[in-house]
This record gives sequence, structure tokens and C-alpha cells, in this order.
Amino acid sequence: MSKRLRPRLTFANVVSCIALFVALGSGAYAATQLPKNSVGSKQIKKNAVNSAKVKDRSLKAVDFKEGQLPAGPRGPEGPKGEKGATGAAGAAGATTVVTRRAVADTIGTGTTGEETVFCEEGEHLVGGGAAFVNNENKYVFPAQLEGSVPIAAGSRPAKEGEEAIGWRASAKNESGSNKDFVVIALCAKP
Repeated sequence: MSKRLRPRLTFANVVSCIALFVALGSGAYAATQLPKNSVGSKQIKKNAVNSAKVKDRSLKAVDFKEGQLPAGPRGPEGPKGEKGATGAAGAAGATTVVTRRAVADTIGTGTTGEETVFCEEGEHLVGGGAAFVNNENKYVFPAQLEGSVPIAAGSRPAKEGEEAIGWRASAKNESGSNKDFVVIALCAKP
């Protein structure tokens, strides 16, 4: 080295170097000696904590807002539904229940009314009933119910395990005046 570039050891150079080492050393000491729980969210800069600074598997689902975590692994696919005789999938399930009505007009007092109502094609019977109604379509009592049953194909009473397609009922009008006899089938449709 040349004599021009060789540093000179002076009192000012020595004092400035000591001051620099003390400043650096005390800062490093302060950073390693912070009191427990003394740093909070206010002291942390925005976006200062990232994935690399978080211990793996240390966070729980409650540490995240709803919708921030992806859904877990998808489970195994369930069994397929039964197929019909043609090998095609079955029909869609019922989503709506509708009322089907049949009316026997003007049943005299002391007289029996009888009527049958059917669900439409593609509908499935889920219930039924019957009653006399007045000219305002309000139910009228008393009536003596003689029969109220689900029926299968051929308009015959449905047997155990057989699909019913309609409702048949009969009742004796005991209201004291002529009334209409209404039979109702509750039918579910897709």
C-alpha cells in the first residue's frame, strides 16, 4: 500500500470507531433482550409476517377468516344410485307437492257421495282425503266418512308395497243441505 492510502491512527479515528461499535453492540443487545410480550400488532409493519416467518402447522382454522382456507381434501365418491330396468339412472326426486281434486256435485243431505281422483303422469301420490264443501269452497261438517283409501292401477285399493296413483273416498252428507263432495289427492312431482 502506498503511504497516501494508509490510515492514520488518530484520537478522533479511535473515538469514532469505539462509538460505532458501542452503538452497534447496544442495538444488537436490545434486539435480543426485549421483554416477553412487549411487541404487539402495532409494532409490526404491514405484511412483515409472511409464510417463511410462521412455524409450520402452528396456526389453526380459527386463526383465519371464513372462506380464507381452502376446503379439505375431497372424500371418496359415494355409491351410485340404483338404475332402472333400462340401465338408465332413476328419475329425479319430487320437489313439489300439488293438490289434485275431483268433485261430486250437489250431494243431498242423507245421501252418500263417492269420487276418485288421480295424480297426473310423472307424479307420485303422497296422501289424500275428502270432505263436503259449501258454495264458498269451505269445508262443511258433519259428515259420516264411509271410506277414504289410496288406489292403485285399475282403480282398486293399493296393496302393501304397491305404488298408489290416486285417492277414492265416500261419505254421507249429514249437514242438512245439499253440498259438493270433494276428494283430494296430494301428488309429488319433480
